[in-house]
Amino acid sequence: MKVAVIGKGKTGQAVIDLLKDNEISDIFDSQNLVTVEKLNKADVAIVFVNAVALRSILPILLQSKVMVVCGSTGFDYTDEIIDSVNQNAQTWVVANNFSLSMVLIKQMLSTLGNLQNLVTNTSFALLETHHIEKLDAPSGTAISWQKWLSVDNCPIESIRKEDVKGEHRLVVSNPYEKIELKHTAHDRRLFAQGAIWAARFVCKNEPLIGFYQFDELVGGVL
Repeated sequence: MKVAVIGKGKTGQAVIDLLKDNEISDIFDSQNLVTVEKLNKADVAIVFVNAVALRSILPILLQSKVMVVCGSTGFDYTDEIIDSVNQNAQTWVVANNFSLSMVLIKQMLSTLGNLQNLVTNTSFALLETHHIEKLDAPSGTAISWQKWLSVDNCPIESIRKEDVKGEHRLVVSNPYEKIELKHTAHDRRLFAQGAIWAARFVCKNEPLIGFYQFDELVGGVL
């Protein structure tokens, strides 16, 4: 597997640290701009850039032949983008959170959401905390948690603090009990690990063509 790493931020650097030297095809950042020609030397691109940067390199990614694993948050994958991936027989895997454990948390949240149908006066609330450089609020993961719960009302509170990798907490309350589910990321290698898992998966399962959410791939092997 030859990987093009796009983005040398904190998570991108974690990807570089976890890959073997002979697995890295190229590393792209503001000093080494990505091009279709350079990108096509790799089998798969792992992308960790912000939404603005992703928007600027999107035409290059869509013109290339490489498979794409993208962890950019706060980006809206429109039907037009998804159609382009499918029509060009490309392979894309995207996620707001590449933690492998998040797939199991999705199942937990889906189950907890059913409590609103069993116990009256049950309330749901989400709190997410991230580093101050994070631009999107609420986080993509918090929005995903809200979606996976599938309840009538679940407000999200966002907090920004110095160097918090990512913390999400769900509180479910009714007059007789309180349930809390909390996930704390201690190291960005957690997300790098999941992205590399996805890259290895698509390389081993060619021709896997189309646009996929990360949890679809992980859920399919559990």
